Amino acid sequence: MFSRVERALRALYWFEAGLATVAYAGVAGLLLVDVLSREIVGEAVWGAQKIAVFGAIIAGFLGLVLSTASNTHLRPQFADGWFPRAWSPGVSRVGDVFSGLLYIGFGIVAVGYVEESIANRERAAVLFTPLWPIQMVLPYAFFSSALRHFSFAAFPGLKPEARPEGG
Repeated sequence: MFSRVERALRALYWFEAGLATVAYAGVAGLLLVDVLSREIVGEAVWGAQKIAVFGAIIAGFLGLVLSTASNTHLRPQFADGWFPRAWSPGVSRVGDVFSGLLYIGFGIVAVGYVEESIANRERAAVLFTPLWPIQMVLPYAFFSSALRHFSFAAFPGLKPEARPEGG
């Protein structure tokens, strides 16, 4: 069971990393084309900046998922000394369950947010396209992070070792 979960999470990681890379490359490409168009032709590429913003949002939320998967996300450290070191594995598992539940809550709120956007037929300024496809990254990121935390709680060997800040 452990190895199947490990393989599934690894495949999910590479899928999400690929999407984030494509999103960031798209942002860079769009902004480069927009700047070159302004300099050469004297006019901006219609919608390039807005699409780039959406790409950055998608890449940023996928970055949340990737940092959770690699255990490199920011976390408060003020309580690290509250429990004996021998309790650390158990405390870590409880923390992962708590984090998973928190992300489930965020995901549920995000689903409601997307549903309201669909119901209200909200559209992006400038582009006039529906917003909900872009907003779908919100519940996806939260539920994916929850899945990872619950997996780490169930199979502590899956959790990568935390790296110190700046390291």
